[in-house]
Amino acid sequence: MGRWNDMRIFKDRRPRIACEFSSAHLVAARAAANGSVGAPVMCALPPGALAPDLLATNIPGRDAVRKSLEGVREKLGGRDREMAVILPDACCRIGLIELDVLPQKYEEADALVRLRLRKSLPFEVGKARVCWQAQKANGKTTVLAAATLTAVLEEYESVVREAGFSPGLVLPSVLASLRVVDASVPTLLIKVDATTTGIAVVNSLAVVLVRILEGTPGQRLEGSRLAGEVHSSLMFLQDAYGTKVEKIVVSGATSLDELNKVLEASTAVQAQELVGAKQLDTASPSPPSVLGALSGALV
Repeated sequence: MGRWNDMRIFKDRRPRIACEFSSAHLVAARAAANGSVGAPVMCALPPGALAPDLLATNIPGRDAVRKSLEGVREKLGGRDREMAVILPDACCRIGLIELDVLPQKYEEADALVRLRLRKSLPFEVGKARVCWQAQKANGKTTVLAAATLTAVLEEYESVVREAGFSPGLVLPSVLASLRVVDASVPTLLIKVDATTTGIAVVNSLAVVLVRILEGTPGQRLEGSRLAGEVHSSLMFLQDAYGTKVEKIVVSGATSLDELNKVLEASTAVQAQELVGAKQLDTASPSPPSVLGALSGALV
């Protein structure tokens, strides 16, 4: 059961452990006592065991994924069983909805959000789990919404239960990463994984743009395409809000040096790691780049 309708991007009661699912591996960690992220554990998955998708089966290799989760449980130790489940962005549809008026009653607001989502989804909204959060941006009410097929969500939740965990907070990877971003400063987030690259822009405590770019599985997004998407995102912020991005932060397995070479034609702002060393437990051997979403779910 993912508490999608209760999700808050920037605040929520959070489980003490989190696990991010991707086609290549599972990465999990526990919140450290000092408020940082403890040393993570990574369990590789056999090719094809997990195949993130909006419509198709996501976990064809169910036994392999369950065994990897059991390995995560053994390596993490402890008695905590409630888990923050971080979904691959490829199995979710994420977007922004601009509204003239958002009803005060939750039931009426939820119905309106679902109505507005209908045209942008490749599946029936009635068969989906939808989470959303209202925000003010440039004097207008917008809704940041995410939807995934109930059948797809149940794949992840059920395999988590079979491995001895209880799914608590459930959210897409890019939204988990956004929880770490300083939303008071105009910032562009680039979230990289094996099959997608997420681009989001925050300004004045609101998410004002979010895009999920599909790539070829197992290959990085072509540099020219990424540069073009970043450039258009920068222009959008300047045209719509009259301001420029002050920070570019990156989460995921990518080289900052290579990324900055790609981006130098679009902006003079140098990309930096989303998660800094101060947010990690000193015992953690993993690079901060792979821990953005986990940090967002735990810290």
